[in-house]
Amino acid sequence: MASRGERLVLAIDMGSSSAKVALVSDRAEVVASAVRPIRTMILPGGGAEQDPEEWWRAVIGAAQATLVEAAGARDRIIAVVCTTQWAVTVPVDAEGNALGNAISWMDTRGGAYVRGRVEGWPRVAGYDLRKLLAWLRYTGGAPVRSGVDGLGHVLYLQQERPDVYARAHKFLEPMDYLNLRLTGRFAATYGTIFPYWVTDNRDPRRIDYVPALLRYAGVERAKFPDLVPVDAVLGALRPTVA
Repeated sequence: MASRGERLVLAIDMGSSSAKVALVSDRAEVVASAVRPIRTMILPGGGAEQDPEEWWRAVIGAAQATLVEAAGARDRIIAVVCTTQWAVTVPVDAEGNALGNAISWMDTRGGAYVRGRVEGWPRVAGYDLRKLLAWLRYTGGAPVRSGVDGLGHVLYLQQERPDVYARAHKFLEPMDYLNLRLTGRFAATYGTIFPYWVTDNRDPRRIDYVPALLRYAGVERAKFPDLVPVDAVLGALRPTVA
């Protein structure tokens, strides 16, 4: 049990099936915690989606329950940290509102469009050799041909929901979406941008977008957020959240 004067961190961990929130002391002791479930909608044609508003309600509900369990702890919280499931895409408008459901890492509807972007001649393992070498050089991998990663999701929206694609100010991962709701700042980390295959990952201290990879992907740079290190402090909580 943390002492009454000990500083606390509110830690958020949102996976595919639940949002977990815990208060952790600076001695790594869990003071209180709570869990709220999250649903996945399985759709025809390989679709799998989740509701970003349900994410937010689950996170807020778990946070409130945690603070009730640890009565009097609110004033000792010095930071909020967030981690989430990965390779899930949320299109948001310029005000940060989700333009629809998030596309899950289980969703394969963008596969045909990914294959259309990565194929060519000479062909190696289903990839245009020139493009494959560039992806391997900069990212250490290549877009997944099944469409389950972020690039597949964006291409699916681009081709089958062009109205959503056109209205999208940014495409965000779940962690970046929750951080936007918490702070009001559009940003992706060096880690969360990885499944879009458009960045130079060779130096983990300086990751940035690569024009050639954006061109191969067929997605404008403006659709992606600015990048920050994985341990960056994004800013203060929005007054409506705090």
